[in-house]
Amino acid sequence: MGSQTAVLTICLFLIINLTYITSTTLSGTSDVSVNGKTKIYEAEVSPSNDHHTLRKRDVGKEFHKSNITTKVNQLNDSHQQLMVHWAGEGSDVVICLAKDSNTANFAKPSAVYISYNYGDSFDNKTEFFKFSQPDGKPVFASIDKFFTHPKFISHLVFLDIVHKVIFTTTDYGKSFKYYSLSFNPVDISFHPENPSLFLIHDDKHSLWVTTDFGMTWSRNQEFVKVYFWVVEDNGEQYLVVQREEPTTSSVIAVTGLLPGQTSSLSLVIRDVVDLWVKGEFMFVTRKDPKDAQSLDLLVSHKRGEFKKAVFQSELRCQAYHIVDADSVRVMVAVSHSEYMANLYVSELISDSNDIKFSLSLERVFCYFQDKMWTDSWLSDLSDKSFADVHKVEGMKGIYIASQVLDTVGINPGVEHLRSVITFDWGGEWRPIAAPHYSSDHQPIQCNAANNCSLHLSQKFAQMYPVTRAAPILSSKSAPGVILATGTLGSSLKGHVGLYMSQDAGLTWSQILQEYYLFNFGDHGGVLVAVKYFKSNGETNILKYSTDEGESWKDHAFTDEDLRIYGLMTEPGENTTIFTMFGSARSQHQWLIVKVDLKNAFTYNCTPDDYKFWSPSSGDEGVKMTCILGVKETYERRVPHSNCYNGKDYDRPIKMEVCPCDAEDFECDFGFDRAVGMAQCIRNKKTLYNPYAVPEWCQPGQFYNRTKGYLKIEGDACVGGRDRHFLPDLLPCPYDERKEFLLLAQKDRIVRFDLATLQREELPIKGLQNVIAVDFDIHNNCVYWADIINDTISRQCLGKDNTNTSEILVENDLSSVEGMALDWMSNMLYFVDGIKCRIEVIRTDIDHEGRMRYTVLGPSVLRKPRGIAVHPAAGYMYWTDWAVGDPCVSRASLDGSGVKRLFGKPDVEWPNGITIDFIAERIYFVDAHEDFIGSADLDGKHFRKIIHNKEEVTHPFAVAVFKDIMYWDDWKQNGLYSADKDHGVSIRAIDTNLPGL
Repeated sequence: MGSQTAVLTICLFLIINLTYITSTTLSGTSDVSVNGKTKIYEAEVSPSNDHHTLRKRDVGKEFHKSNITTKVNQLNDSHQQLMVHWAGEGSDVVICLAKDSNTANFAKPSAVYISYNYGDSFDNKTEFFKFSQPDGKPVFASIDKFFTHPKFISHLVFLDIVHKVIFTTTDYGKSFKYYSLSFNPVDISFHPENPSLFLIHDDKHSLWVTTDFGMTWSRNQEFVKVYFWVVEDNGEQYLVVQREEPTTSSVIAVTGLLPGQTSSLSLVIRDVVDLWVKGEFMFVTRKDPKDAQSLDLLVSHKRGEFKKAVFQSELRCQAYHIVDADSVRVMVAVSHSEYMANLYVSELISDSNDIKFSLSLERVFCYFQDKMWTDSWLSDLSDKSFADVHKVEGMKGIYIASQVLDTVGINPGVEHLRSVITFDWGGEWRPIAAPHYSSDHQPIQCNAANNCSLHLSQKFAQMYPVTRAAPILSSKSAPGVILATGTLGSSLKGHVGLYMSQDAGLTWSQILQEYYLFNFGDHGGVLVAVKYFKSNGETNILKYSTDEGESWKDHAFTDEDLRIYGLMTEPGENTTIFTMFGSARSQHQWLIVKVDLKNAFTYNCTPDDYKFWSPSSGDEGVKMTCILGVKETYERRVPHSNCYNGKDYDRPIKMEVCPCDAEDFECDFGFDRAVGMAQCIRNKKTLYNPYAVPEWCQPGQFYNRTKGYLKIEGDACVGGRDRHFLPDLLPCPYDERKEFLLLAQKDRIVRFDLATLQREELPIKGLQNVIAVDFDIHNNCVYWADIINDTISRQCLGKDNTNTSEILVENDLSSVEGMALDWMSNMLYFVDGIKCRIEVIRTDIDHEGRMRYTVLGPSVLRKPRGIAVHPAAGYMYWTDWAVGDPCVSRASLDGSGVKRLFGKPDVEWPNGITIDFIAERIYFVDAHEDFIGSADLDGKHFRKIIHNKEEVTHPFAVAVFKDIMYWDDWKQNGLYSADKDHGVSIRAIDTNLPGL
């Protein structure tokens, strides 16, 4: 490229007509708008030898057995494959290309049929594709595929790879021109704005350009592996090309392709393996300099430099599939081994030198050509990579994914997959709730507690030879409506049915049983389904529903049963016209059946037929009123109003900002969620320490210490419970203080160094039976209560440990069994178990009584034990093991707003309680049920961290620091530690501690 080449960073606002060349390390999911207008249907028969003979098309037959209009067109064509394209954009043109999919018949003639009246009839255009070879012999073309300009939809190019010929039309095929090429064409891509300019990528990896719609050609680039059209925000259009030369592979930008312009090249990035462009992002893979078998992913966003993607995993990264990308985030599936892939979501696009990707879902099902499942049936059926993840169209942040249940062999089946759903851009995944009743109104016993949920078919099940199920369907024209083939149980294996959600996947109903092809129209106002021949045999019945699947009617579209291979409506799903593609059972010849269900409605909708709807439900505690911090309320037709929305119906939307909650936060880098779990838990598999003080942090400055959560970019929520998830702003330390644990042993208080686990007895005299202790970090003071002399005391420890103790409370005490210091207001709370009181004193004054005050008394308390306070949240928590009525409770620090969080049978003898200020959770022990449990600050998402272990036969006190919890056990006379999230790695710190 020479020294004159300048480095260019580019802004990607719109990607049009990308050309896909199979890549083994980088791929992506196409947008629905890119591939939604074209479908390919394949008959399950051996192609005959005479299907290329030109015949007269039969005149379409019209049926009026009911008020539903049906038209059947016989193409008299027995090709094996039918490629159908809907022009859309207000056009009535439908184009069909009939050809053979068998490579043995690749050179045989194809046929083209075009309808100019929305499928009422089709004109056979095959005669236009007859041309003379160089020897003068006439021959019919063998069209492999055709391409439509994305903006000028009347401009099409048909490609004959065998004969190196293209056919062009500018009037929807009413007239054609053909041109012979000197090169072997593979793919075509149009200029976004100029219909006369398009590119052809040939089999020698050269890129050819024409500016006169195919008449003349010039070679623009060589060594081209893949290329993308890019439109910047200022309207400039150019190419991004990956060139794979003999010695290097680079990405360049090509400008000046229009007539009268001078073509120029600019280097974007060197030494890449693969390139992919989606939305505002450009992705490249590059060899990892530290690991020859691993690849790095580099990302460029909005004119930015390429930044390395850092994934929350120590696993090797071998290939990447871009599932989705919008203006602020990317969802990517990463292949870690032949049978293991994880799903990650990017964090905020920042000024750092890298882009962090947090783990979203483990074991997502992906197929990467030459990388994953290489010896399975997939390698025989698919030449493109894919991830089994469906983006719910018309909604924000909702995805449905297939997850591998466990490590399987070389041949994965539907029994190895299950379905999960997320409503917050992959922040939290949960099983899909099963319906309560079947389509025949029988009760369904299926819930997550019994490892039973709903599982939905996607790309994997569509390709799987045993099922061949239709994939999930959702549309922007019908927000919240989802149709899918599904099974109930622990996996995708089982009895199938057709399922529908009216609330964006929150709740589901079974509307039909067995395999069906399905679709919807009139903005979701009408549902249709027809038995799929490859699974259910022949049929002549189209089922339809105008009340969201509550009831169905049958429409006989022919007198005889047909083999139905496809069911289609115009992209956008806003009409009532549906088209089926099939053939007679006796002999394969393509039939096109058009059904108009407009007359299934009794009248046109009026304002009284609509209601405002948002995706929410109160059933079983499930709620999803807000998505990404906004409650979007859509106008939707009332199900029992049998009225017609109309093609031009414009759905109003109201938006309301919501208070923040857990759903508005994803896991920060270094944390992840298990499926069905709301809490973000530290990922101990990574070496990254999320709690470490930043290297730049100097005394006098502040830094954010994560709680494990990150607000989802683009989430608009305000206030609410955001304090529970937002990071703590902490001052940068002046010096590194030792981290320690205090332990009371009746007549002594011991300090354990958490780094060395060495113990040191504090120099405090006169102790007789100390049970409760706390520590003031700021003033280096220890507080304790002695139940023999019934006092509460304090001693501040100087450098020489010479300070003496002082008594803070010495009257009207009976048995102080717990205390907690509010370090923000210098208030000391304490529990008197015999007098059934929680009291508080000021620690920063010397006045008599220290403003002692009873916060709660016998009207609330019966046998209180432990206490903990959360000054920032304004809460105090305590345990009470009253006989027959034990509890764990919460109140405001002034004693108001008492709330019981747990009672029987959850607890019996609740003892010590503490707060994890990083994760914003409470931890408490139960000496009768022998467990250590944890819940969030509201008492929700309760989990037993450790139970039925020898180390928790009579736990008394508990503490949490960073990733570790500590507790003592009276029966074992020991002090223990374990992982605070999973209860694993139990460690005996000291088992010779009498007097606990």
